[in-house]
Amino acid sequence: MIRFGAVETASSTVSIADKRIVPNAHTRDVIYGVVLNELSRVMPHPEEEPLLPHSVLTEAGIDKARLEDAIVRLQGSYGMRLHEEWIRDIHTCEDLVTCIATRMFDTKDCVTDEVFFNDTSKDPDSSPVRKYTFEECEVLRKRVADLQALGLENPFLLAHESVTGKHASIRGKDVISFTSFDYLGLTSHPNVTTAAKVAIDQFGCGATASRMVGGNTTLLNALDQAIAKFTGTERAAVFPCGFGTNASVFAHLFDKRDLILYDELAHKSITEGAMTSKAASRSFRHNDYEQLDGLLGDIRHKYRRTVVAIEGVYSMDGDYPDLPSFIDVKKKHDALIYVDEAHSLGTMGDNGKGIAEFFNIDPKQVDIWMGTISKSLGSGGGYLAGAAELIEYLGLTTPAFVFSTACSPPNTAAALAALQTLQAEPWRVLQLQQRSALFLSLAKEAGLDTGPSLNTPIIPVIVGSSQKALAVSQKLLEKGINARPILYPAVRESAARIRFFITCEHTDADIQRAVQAVTEVLATT
Repeated sequence: MIRFGAVETASSTVSIADKRIVPNAHTRDVIYGVVLNELSRVMPHPEEEPLLPHSVLTEAGIDKARLEDAIVRLQGSYGMRLHEEWIRDIHTCEDLVTCIATRMFDTKDCVTDEVFFNDTSKDPDSSPVRKYTFEECEVLRKRVADLQALGLENPFLLAHESVTGKHASIRGKDVISFTSFDYLGLTSHPNVTTAAKVAIDQFGCGATASRMVGGNTTLLNALDQAIAKFTGTERAAVFPCGFGTNASVFAHLFDKRDLILYDELAHKSITEGAMTSKAASRSFRHNDYEQLDGLLGDIRHKYRRTVVAIEGVYSMDGDYPDLPSFIDVKKKHDALIYVDEAHSLGTMGDNGKGIAEFFNIDPKQVDIWMGTISKSLGSGGGYLAGAAELIEYLGLTTPAFVFSTACSPPNTAAALAALQTLQAEPWRVLQLQQRSALFLSLAKEAGLDTGPSLNTPIIPVIVGSSQKALAVSQKLLEKGINARPILYPAVRESAARIRFFITCEHTDADIQRAVQAVTEVLATT
């Protein structure tokens, strides 16, 4: 068998003529399955009428933007490029299947073993050192040039001259920022900044070593204990980086005997961790515990351990899982459940204790809690929390903990002070939730597409294309509103958006101004 992308085809059935293949019935059936699955993903209402080979795409609600979304995933599956002139001739499911089936081995359009350095073997006077060309740099340069040609600026790495709570100075202009994870306004709180300054005087600016070999402090031990108590778990361990925590722990805890299942919209750190592990891994439909139940029913018996990775709040759409239902599924199939609380700690529940408090469930029903101290706690780093024995093991052996310099003393002290302030001032959580609800309500009244966002401080305004998102964000900045665009491939092209992060420091007037500005800009863009 020849493996090409995600599909196996029998070599004896492939005949090549004019760089085309004639697939056998089995191969074509496999392609049908893959194509119909991807097209169904982008349909507005796939449950109303299932796609058939002869279905006309436009009649099924699949416009050009939705078709492009599906094609991007199909190109990744088959390692090929579908040219614009081919796409223009695609009107039905059958057309798309035929296009892929007859061109998937065209050498001009497939991933090849092309050499990307200059061949100097024929030049006796040339240096034997290879000269590599990074074509990715040229691609980026062209994208930036294309933006400039459209009168648009690169929206990323925009430098702030100063940041004070909800206000920021950019290019000498004061703007209201909707780009901050400082949900509870603790980053600049006097208790927090004072604690950081005291820690610098006591321990210096950096930890200088990993916690294992000399970078541990009484502050870090106190933060471990405070997080465990706040989250209702037996033990917690603070890591120097949230991304690194996820990226490291999956490969460390699960091997080739195991299975990692993760939500299809899980953060890159989770998918990176799953990919680097020797365990089998695959995604399931977003927030779909019923599909997960069926999947585990089919394959759970093949693995020693199975872990289900979900998030407390998803950072692109501002929605969240039905945690009790996921816990029921994990119990039914003897699986583990891993919850990333990066955006739910401090934002959900009456006291900001996260999604467990929101659903009023015992935190001990979740096997591993992961979170960050770089958002609601206004500092930097990550943590794992759960049963004492497991967290002790992970805190002594996980590579991101053992081989990384520890969280710095000022960061640690700031996080500890932020957590103490949160418990002393729970009104911040209620105010955040009220401000978030106001923004969502006003946005919906204005007819803005806010996707599935609900009960969280993350609210997208979906505009439908990356170019439009760039233009809207740029015009908002001119109006004194800083909200960054989210573009393909971070989201589907048809779901490109402006993403707003609400904090408890935003006033009603700030939110009204922001929604009004978006409405005005969209009307003229």
